[in-house]
Amino acid sequence: MHFDATSKKTYSIEVNGKIIAEPYYSKGVKKNGNITFYICKEMFYSDKKEIDTCKIEYLKNVKMSDLSTLKKDVNRTNPLYPYKVFPNLYLVEKISDSTIVKYKVKWEYYIE
Repeated sequence: MHFDATSKKTYSIEVNGKIIAEPYYSKGVKKNGNITFYICKEMFYSDKKEIDTCKIEYLKNVKMSDLSTLKKDVNRTNPLYPYKVFPNLYLVEKISDSTIVKYKVKWEYYIE
């Protein structure tokens, strides 16, 4: 799945009776180096040991999926444990014209 940290895309959410715009893509790095990603309202967790830098040509051999397709499978199969539906899920982030970073992530059930 693609992760675009530079995207200006947002989604709307209600907070205390007000509609606010939240970034569609965001990530946070914990003190221990592990990373939490948010795509829309979904949370993905990456252990710092599960990060790999690759040449962009790597993507030629990889099947990319979008969040909405994956969510349909999760909701149909096991909505409380999405990581059990997709135990080997990767987020790919382009960091230059020739390089990507591949994060092995665990899709967590998340309630705001």
